[in-house]
Amino acid sequence: MDPLDVALVCGIIFVGSLVRSTVGFGEALIAMPLLAFVIPAHKAAPLVAVVSAFNAILILYREWRQISFRETGRLTVAALAGIPIGIWLLSAGSEAAIKVLLAIVVISFAAWSLSSRKTIRILSSRWAPAFGLIAGILGGAYNTAGPPLVIFGTLRHWPAERFRANLQSYFLLGGTTVLAMHVSRGAVTGDVIRLTAMCLPLTIVAALIGHRLTRSVSTDQFIRVVHRCLLLIGVLLLATAVADSV
Repeated sequence: MDPLDVALVCGIIFVGSLVRSTVGFGEALIAMPLLAFVIPAHKAAPLVAVVSAFNAILILYREWRQISFRETGRLTVAALAGIPIGIWLLSAGSEAAIKVLLAIVVISFAAWSLSSRKTIRILSSRWAPAFGLIAGILGGAYNTAGPPLVIFGTLRHWPAERFRANLQSYFLLGGTTVLAMHVSRGAVTGDVIRLTAMCLPLTIVAALIGHRLTRSVSTDQFIRVVHRCLLLIGVLLLATAVADSV
């Protein structure tokens, strides 16, 4: 590969990993559209899958004590139940239409949260299976499990450390599953392995910086940052849906 392309890939992975380590999500939705300008999708997808799983391990190693196992267990079990439904929808429905609908929901929620002085809070974790099921359906169909999980976490007002740790417990399972699929179909090529070897040290640096950034903000500030990231992700989803339909 051209040295400039390698540098661009490493830079994109670093930025995505910094966002992931700071707020706990958003890495793939930020990195994948940008990597598409530099390398083919069949190389970008397994690269992001490896980095995503590695980032989950880094965050969990640091903050696993913050995991709320009752909530994450309910989310994960429900999500696993939803994945087959999502796979069925992939063959039966319109990907662009579902992405547009998801983008509208995410953008509306984020915009309302940023503009309103009132805060909504879910007091019980009994709602976790509902959000987990939606996440599983979207993850199985369109690899977009994150937004429902993030919305649930913000409505539960998880502190920053718990927010990141809880999300990683799901993302690690999902990431390793996706990575196994890429390995089984031979998508993890020599180029992907070399790019991964160059990018992983940068993810460690990003994790250290993200941890410092998170510790310097209050829970309220953290939630506002999460809402801004949700807004960005909603816009990215809408843009990819429009691009797919053209």
